[in-house]
Amino acid sequence: MSMESAPEGAVSPRADLVSALVWTAFGAFVFVGAWRMDRLEHLHINPYEIPGLVPMLLGGALLLLGLVLVGRAILRGGLQASGAPAAGPAQAGNRRYMAAVVGAMLAYSVVLVGHGLPFWLATLLFVAGFIFCFDRARQGSLGRGVLHQALLALAYGAVTSAVVTLVFQDIFYVRLP
Repeated sequence: MSMESAPEGAVSPRADLVSALVWTAFGAFVFVGAWRMDRLEHLHINPYEIPGLVPMLLGGALLLLGLVLVGRAILRGGLQASGAPAAGPAQAGNRRYMAAVVGAMLAYSVVLVGHGLPFWLATLLFVAGFIFCFDRARQGSLGRGVLHQALLALAYGAVTSAVVTLVFQDIFYVRLP
């Protein structure tokens, strides 16, 4: 498919290839991380109930589907030079937004969880901060003030943190940092 015959808003094969490679790498990362999780053999856990089983299956599925997307993108010409036009102002704004989202997630995983904060507190701070920062425009359009937004974000963060912590520690028996 040439760029001239592509409908407006269609994704180029090159962009498909890049996305497919990202999904493939993410699936591989999840699969390997789940494979390396503690199997709790000292507790005589059934192999079908190990903590990393579901993430391992999901990571394997992402890896496999990512490889299918890589193949499809290559067949559609993803390895050839893209004649795509330069990014416009809207695309630049989307890139900044996505960079902020990725930066927030890295800050959570590397800084908050990785440096001594208990998991429940790191999760509470991350969820509350994420909601407060990235949902402000919508909350403002609903007529909610900054204090109301902050209280809602803290409530959502506290509930999310409590549920995730309890589910992983008490149901899946995963030791959280």
